[in-house]
Amino acid sequence: MKKTIIIIFQLIFITILSCSEKDTTGQIQNSILDADESSNILKDFLKSLPKDEAKSSRTPGTELSMFLKGRDAVMSKNYREGFESLAEFLYLYPSSYYESEAAYLLGKSVIYMLGSDPLYIKEFYLNLSKQTSEYDAEEFSNDSTLGNFSIDDIYNQLGITVSDEEDLSFNGAPFSRIVNEDDSIFLLKDFAYYYSIRHRFSKIETENDKERFNTNVMLMQALSDRYRTSVLQSVLFNDKSYFPDTLPFTLDRSEKKDYNEMYDTVGDRIDKIKPEKREYAYVNGNGIIVRDRMALLKAGTEKKLITLNNYNFVTILRSEDVYNTRKREDENWVLVEYDTFYGPLVGWAYGKYFTNDTALTDVFSDFRDAMKLYDSYYYIEASHIFSSILSLKSTNYFTDKSAYFLWRVNNKIGELVSLKNNVYYDYVCLYPKYFYYNTNTSVLHSSTLLYNYIIKIMPDSPYKFRISGDSETVYNID
Repeated sequence: MKKTIIIIFQLIFITILSCSEKDTTGQIQNSILDADESSNILKDFLKSLPKDEAKSSRTPGTELSMFLKGRDAVMSKNYREGFESLAEFLYLYPSSYYESEAAYLLGKSVIYMLGSDPLYIKEFYLNLSKQTSEYDAEEFSNDSTLGNFSIDDIYNQLGITVSDEEDLSFNGAPFSRIVNEDDSIFLLKDFAYYYSIRHRFSKIETENDKERFNTNVMLMQALSDRYRTSVLQSVLFNDKSYFPDTLPFTLDRSEKKDYNEMYDTVGDRIDKIKPEKREYAYVNGNGIIVRDRMALLKAGTEKKLITLNNYNFVTILRSEDVYNTRKREDENWVLVEYDTFYGPLVGWAYGKYFTNDTALTDVFSDFRDAMKLYDSYYYIEASHIFSSILSLKSTNYFTDKSAYFLWRVNNKIGELVSLKNNVYYDYVCLYPKYFYYNTNTSVLHSSTLLYNYIIKIMPDSPYKFRISGDSETVYNID
């Protein structure tokens, strides 16, 4: 029932936009074709699409489908299925936009496979190499690994080490690459770092485990120093199999000193990020930096975890006023939790850039849901909610942002329409006014409909420029 209502909102919204477009014809920039001619070209393009794709075809649609299939399997703890899907995905698309996420998920699957069926890994890749060698190499990306198969290279990429006795073990290499790559789109690098060192933590059970315990202490300190607001600190620190209350051995003075320092430091950091409340808030500004600690007077000691913009949202966990001796005034800091598909990212930011205006509670909730769907690549579901926000009678803080992301969603969907037998094709047929077919580039784009809508109802919005040229200009105020 809710989905039906949203679709009705979307159809109403398109009707409203169509009227707005007629009223703002003189303001359209860079229009290529008139509406009737553009509509006919779009119809011809849709009619020309094949019903199904060839087995060996590699389009943006098949790329995303392969990634989502593997991701959903791993998130459902079907690690064998996830391993197969993601291994094939990265074998065929090693430089995909989704590469860092796929590598993270594949690494988790490899840990499972090494514990359940380690010999299957080699068997799977040998079969995969035989299958893909039959495809036309021109149908794959230039950087694919086709024709260059080597099980040693595969093991190296997967972080698998082979001992002299032919035993296989995991060294965390895929996660280390994610942590060290600055251009990685995977946000939760503390989680990747955890998986890169997890295999080195040991259970403490006997008097012979003293060296292993000291390693646990060192690893715990290293993770906390590197990601001092990570929620993983508490998970590891409170694991009694790693740090039992009573040790089966005696530490010497130096070892006890290291342990006590770790215990006090990590315990204090865990206490400082314990939630005191959970309040939803949206970001009121662009380029807002979330740090691993409150910024000190001496700059450069804090690490930037993420940059937020005015279409992001967070959960405020706690608030604290800190006296700035230079400004001679209190500064309000908030500990925020930024939720991702894989877990929470927690850090500190200036409180003045966050608000939870109660007048926008319902709209904010809807926009938050839409952004979660967009960030998780569920574009059609996201589009329905963005459209419902735009169908409201009055404008609000999220109106132009919803138009912008609906425009981006439609561009993404346009890239994914390559055959008739998929949901993206059905979406374009249902909402044709959202799209136009560029005959020069042979690409389906989002039309000027949303741009015209923004310049009519919110002429001063910076998002009209983003839609006009998809500018990624950031208006820094932090």
